[in-house]
Amino acid sequence: MATKLDDTCLEKASDDEPIFVLRAQDISSPHVIHFWLSLNPGIPEEKKREALRCASAMLKWPKKKKAD
Repeated sequence: MATKLDDTCLEKASDDEPIFVLRAQDISSPHVIHFWLSLNPGIPEEKKREALRCASAMLKWPKKKKAD
């Protein structure tokens, strides 16, 4: 699972490409990941597994805040 120190996904983004980051502290983040997966059934299995691992880790993250 990637962290801000080793996230290759961000490295792949173009310098002018808009991006949106989900953080574990946001209580809605794991649910957004599950929703994203449901909207994209053709996602490669490895990417899907990584997204599910991330959602699981986010659910266990100790510091939660409501989305601002």
